[in-house]
Amino acid sequence: MKSFEVKLSRVDALLLLNGLPKLGPVSLRKILHANNNDPSNIFALSRSKLLSIGGVGSTIADTILDPSNVKWLRKEKERIDSLGVSFLTEDHIPSLLQEIYDPPIGLYSRGLLPNGPYIAIVGTRQPSLYGQRICYELSSGLAKAGFCIVSGMARGVDTVAHQAALDVKGKTIAFLGSGLDIIYPPENIKLYQNISDNGAVLSEFPFGRKADRRTFPMRNRLVSGISSAVIVVESALNGGSLITARFAADQGRQVFAVPGRVDQPASAGCNELIRDGATLVRSARDVVEEIEGSLIESISFSRDHLTEKEIIRSKDCRMRIISEDEKTVMEAFVDGSVYNAEELVEKTKLSIPKLSAILTSLELKELIKKRSDGRFETL
Repeated sequence: MKSFEVKLSRVDALLLLNGLPKLGPVSLRKILHANNNDPSNIFALSRSKLLSIGGVGSTIADTILDPSNVKWLRKEKERIDSLGVSFLTEDHIPSLLQEIYDPPIGLYSRGLLPNGPYIAIVGTRQPSLYGQRICYELSSGLAKAGFCIVSGMARGVDTVAHQAALDVKGKTIAFLGSGLDIIYPPENIKLYQNISDNGAVLSEFPFGRKADRRTFPMRNRLVSGISSAVIVVESALNGGSLITARFAADQGRQVFAVPGRVDQPASAGCNELIRDGATLVRSARDVVEEIEGSLIESISFSRDHLTEKEIIRSKDCRMRIISEDEKTVMEAFVDGSVYNAEELVEKTKLSIPKLSAILTSLELKELIKKRSDGRFETL
């Protein structure tokens, strides 16, 4: 028995494989590997051929050959079209995410996935006022610096991180632990819309899949997997954000943690992460400089003790993560030129609000500085 008498397109086959119950990303990858990474004819294989693939038993073979797959695929494509969603496959999934042990074979996306670099900010669903303030400062500062903020759109720290990035016209994406048609928590419906309008809301799960104990860890591995680093803002010892931190460490990502009071259970998870080797973070600048590897710890952001070679290497490192608009502004500074904002508007043809945000970002990256006379120069 075969599900399909005709060969499916690659995208349709991946969409259907991704939606099959009882099959996780690791099993799916094994099946794809056994089929020369070509999903197009998997549903046309005979049962005996499927059973000859390592790791495929009767249950999985029957799932793949289930006749109802035809109807499911048709309905899922209709829902994708009606909800304005895309199904991204490997050509459109960031390479960093594809490098993890169990990458997704596809992602549903509402909105346009912005370019990286990506940084994840996660934490408790019930942050203190201190946690909310630090989270907002970190997210807004990093968004201004050109990073795309990644989180899970949950209550608390996730919501603050997304909103802070949006408030400064930055980039942010959210990974859900459910299908894209299920907005949780329900009070974040406006945030969901704002993120999809200015970035992307993403999910590995098909429409109708509700969040549960299994989907949240699967979601968390994507939050860390797409990111260059993960920042944990307030977490108890049993907090779900520690799962994300563990995924990050296993995936070779840098882990940052915001310190808290030693007598506060809400900060116990972060304090333990720091004790175990996570990088203590106080500000967005801490993160930017640590990721770039541009400065030595002992100089405390001062260039006074750097050699000329170290200064050049530091600047080259920072230049690699600037956006095209930031590059336009940097190119305006030639031969040690010094400009005020009005002159830069004229030279770059950028609007004043956009230029202002870019100048702030370049200052944070220590590529330019504002002089006492109000003019800007490169470092």
